[in-house]
Amino acid sequence: MSRRVRLPGLRSLVAVSVAGVLGLGLVACGNVQDSSTQTASSASADASAFPVSITHKFGTTKIEKAPQRVVVIGTSSDDLDAAVALGVTPVAYFSKDGSASVPPWLQGKIDPAKTQIIDAASGVNAEQVGALTPDLILATADYGLEQEYENLAKIAPTIGYATEWGAQTWQEHVDVVAQALGKTGEAAAVKASAQAAIDQVKAQHPAAAGKTFTASVGNTAGKMFTLASEKDFAVQLLQSTGLKLSPAVADASKNESGSPTGTLTPEQYDKLAADLVIVAFTSPDLQQAFESNQLVSGIKAGNYLVTDMQTISALRYPTVLDIPWVLEKLKPGFAKLG
Repeated sequence: MSRRVRLPGLRSLVAVSVAGVLGLGLVACGNVQDSSTQTASSASADASAFPVSITHKFGTTKIEKAPQRVVVIGTSSDDLDAAVALGVTPVAYFSKDGSASVPPWLQGKIDPAKTQIIDAASGVNAEQVGALTPDLILATADYGLEQEYENLAKIAPTIGYATEWGAQTWQEHVDVVAQALGKTGEAAAVKASAQAAIDQVKAQHPAAAGKTFTASVGNTAGKMFTLASEKDFAVQLLQSTGLKLSPAVADASKNESGSPTGTLTPEQYDKLAADLVIVAFTSPDLQQAFESNQLVSGIKAGNYLVTDMQTISALRYPTVLDIPWVLEKLKPGFAKLG
C-alpha cells in the first residue's frame, strides 16, 4: 500500500533544519488569541449532506450540521490544503512541522488574521484547541493522534486517519474533508486542479518519460537519506510525470526497515546518479562535504538540482495545493531532461 512514513530521512530531517523553515524538532507553542469573531467559510456547504457519519481508526464521528468553526491539526497540511481548496477558512491550524508561518504554497490563499497558525511541534494543547470553540476538528494528517484523540473528541467532532497515519493519498484526504464539510460535490473539481498540474508537466516535458531520478536529503555528516521505494507518495508523484525511480537506490531501503527511504554513506554516493538528481541540504557545510566527494563529480556534471528543505518536504507530503507549487520548483530539473 502507498503510504508516508515519518522518518529521519526526509520529513523529520526538516526538524533539524534552520529556524524559520520546517522543523519537527523545534519546541515552541503558539499563543491562541481571541478568535470569537472568526468562522469557517461554509456558506456553500450542502445542508442536505448533514448529519454525516465518518468512520476512521478511532471510531465513527457524527457531524450534525455544516461546521462553522473548523480547527485543523496536522504533521502535514493535507487537511488544511483540502479545506482551503474547498473554500473553507479554518479558524486555526495546529502545525506539527515546527512552523508557525503560512506555507509558501498557501501564500495569498489564507489570511493569518483569519486562520491562526500555531506551532504545535511540542504537542497539541487541548486547552488551546478548546479555547477556539471549534465545531469540527480535522486531524487525518496528525502524527501522534493516538495520544490526542480522546481529549480532542471531547471538544468537538474529530476526524482521524482511516487506518494508520500516512496511509491516505492526497486524493483521499480531499474526499474525507469534503465529506466532513458537506462539499462532496466540489471534491472532483478540486482534485482535478492538482491533477491538471501533473498532466501539464508531463505534456510540457515528454522527454522525461522513462528517465530516472533520485531524491535525497543531506542533514547529517557522512550520510545521505534517499527515497528508495516506489510505494512512497513522493516517488509516485514524480513517476506520474513520466520519471522512474533509479533502481540503483533500491538497496538503500534495507537500511531503514519498513521505510521508503534509505541511508547512503560516502562510499555509496555514486548510487545517486540518475537522469535527474534532486537534493536538499540543511546547511552549506553539508552540501560542500557531499559535493567534494569524488563519487559525486559525475552527478554534479549532470542534471543536478539542489533545492530547499521546504520543497523537498512538500514533495514528501504531496497535497492538493502543494503539488502545483512543488512541480513548479522542480521545473528547472525537468527542463534539462531534453
